Amino acid sequence: MAIMKPTIRRYDTGDVIFREGDDSSSAFVIASGEVALYKESERGLVHLATLGKGELLGEMGAVENDPRGATAVARGDVVLHEFGRKAFLRKLVEDPDMTVRILVRMSRRLRNANDRIATLDPTVDVDLGQDQGDRAGASSSTALTTAEAATVAAAVDPAAAERSNGLVDRLISLVRGGRGPRKAGMALAGVARVRQPVLLVAGFPGQGGDEQRGRVLAALEALPGLRVRRMDKALPYSPDLDPYTALAGVVAIGRPQLREAMADLMVWGGPESTGRLVEIRFLSPWSSKELERIGMTSPQNALYLPLDFDESWHVLLKAVTLAAMEPRTENQGKALVETLPPLAEQAGALLSELPYGLSGLETAHIVACYGNVLAVVGAWANEPAWLEHAAAAYEEAIRHLPRNADAEWGVFHRSLGLVRQALVERGAGGVGPRQAADAFKAALESFQRDLYPYDWAGLKNRLGILCYRVNMAEGDPAALRESITAFQSALQVFTPGETPDRWGEIMHDLAQVLQVYGGQERKVEIVKRAVEAANAALQVRTLDRVPLLWAATQNTLGSALFLLFRLGRDMGALHAAREAFHQSASTYDLNGAKRQADIVTRNLRRVENMIDKQGGRSGVEPDWVHRSAGGKPGGGSTDGSGRGADPESGDDPESLPMDGGLR
Repeated sequence: MAIMKPTIRRYDTGDVIFREGDDSSSAFVIASGEVALYKESERGLVHLATLGKGELLGEMGAVENDPRGATAVARGDVVLHEFGRKAFLRKLVEDPDMTVRILVRMSRRLRNANDRIATLDPTVDVDLGQDQGDRAGASSSTALTTAEAATVAAAVDPAAAERSNGLVDRLISLVRGGRGPRKAGMALAGVARVRQPVLLVAGFPGQGGDEQRGRVLAALEALPGLRVRRMDKALPYSPDLDPYTALAGVVAIGRPQLREAMADLMVWGGPESTGRLVEIRFLSPWSSKELERIGMTSPQNALYLPLDFDESWHVLLKAVTLAAMEPRTENQGKALVETLPPLAEQAGALLSELPYGLSGLETAHIVACYGNVLAVVGAWANEPAWLEHAAAAYEEAIRHLPRNADAEWGVFHRSLGLVRQALVERGAGGVGPRQAADAFKAALESFQRDLYPYDWAGLKNRLGILCYRVNMAEGDPAALRESITAFQSALQVFTPGETPDRWGEIMHDLAQVLQVYGGQERKVEIVKRAVEAANAALQVRTLDRVPLLWAATQNTLGSALFLLFRLGRDMGALHAAREAFHQSASTYDLNGAKRQADIVTRNLRRVENMIDKQGGRSGVEPDWVHRSAGGKPGGGSTDGSGRGADPESGDDPESLPMDGGLR
């Protein structure tokens, strides 16, 4: 399998590799360490298997293209070799002996697994961070394998047996060289199989804490489609410490507990010191290394409710909690869009009846939490009006902040910047890229690199995107230089080893900006840096793993190479540009991305015209090269202007819209 060129993935103990219900886009081979598999059941979490070095992980989902059937968690330090689904299936087709060996091994394990099912001990509260002594008790000779886990899952979920048989059928089909259609029933079962979100409510400390937590539970347990679990212990939080130290301690202790419970969100807090209010905070499993999300709830966000609040306040608590819980699937996102808007409408009425005597900081927190609700609805429903109201809420929250609220200043301005950026990308009137960039610059006043390195780098990345948009809108070369500096700053923190996806995204965006700047300045050395950046991004944006992102970077590479020819008359660069555009257009075409394919196809035609003009026509054009802008074979304008592309008239390739990375 070494010829499959795997992507190396590294995980620490307790890290979730994938969750039950996630999309299956790859298979893994365990290079070192152990991986535990768990499945949700009516009795709680069931430990299915512990896999070790050399074993396959996630191959069932990769073959079936079904959602993950279990949750995989790292035990100790784990190194995985990840193979994209297409490469994995291609290997099975090309090597029937391997497929047969997998089938034989599965058959043997499935026959033996029934003898072991009775010995399993389903546990609701699973300790995923076992010590070495506990792990030694689960030796490789008694641990269940992936195939055995399918049989054990059948004891909990009868549909699992059919899914296991489907895998065997799929493998046999691969051996025979067939790609037969999946059974309709199995396809529908795969669509319907969505993991139920889990909410963990920590203990509330102090006098009256249990009673206030009971009121919180009464509100949240009424939410449909949500599993609420109680955690008896409270998170250690000292208001006497500075906010950064206090919250950093909570995150360091709470996030591993959240992951161990495989929950989607933790609610924590308690009565605040004056005895007037209940302070409620939220902790998600997402770290600051992850992509920033519109309406994201930060550990710095707090929702204040009156002490002994009654049911009239439930709607606000429900809305803020749902907004803080990131949907993991499209189905969960659709359910959120159906549930959250009416809650948001009702909760808005409460903001005109806030408790008397609130401080400016407390008012700001409540309004910002409501802004998160509006922003999440706007993002998932793709409704700019909700985003505009969210921006107004964040602006109002900022106006209430006292001068010394540094942490909140950064969080609220970042939230405002994300909403403004979303409005810019959706073409909403009244908001420009400079306004969004200004919000991110204000947030950087609080998010200092030494304390918040990943938050700082994420904001720098956002600033790079917005400054590029300023240049595209206004033609300001200073904005391009600022964009390049911002991206380079972000790359000081995001690295290919630790955060490969974010590094690849930023490196691609940097390549695009360098290409534009090099063209404006007519400097070959800058364009060469763009080529280098695009090639670097392709090291992590591979065709097998992320074909559409790979295609986008190939288009950027082709544009930079074409410009390199324009400036230096390097025919090698021109032919390399043709190959990059060809690869990009064909990949978009195969994946049904028609709009992108049309843009890149026009770029390919520009290069072909230039090669013709230089007297060096190469190769036979595929059919899709002859499409017009409308996507049909035949003639038509090559640049959308009603005229033919003239390489000498400044008719440069079109860039694809820069991916803002918003969700």
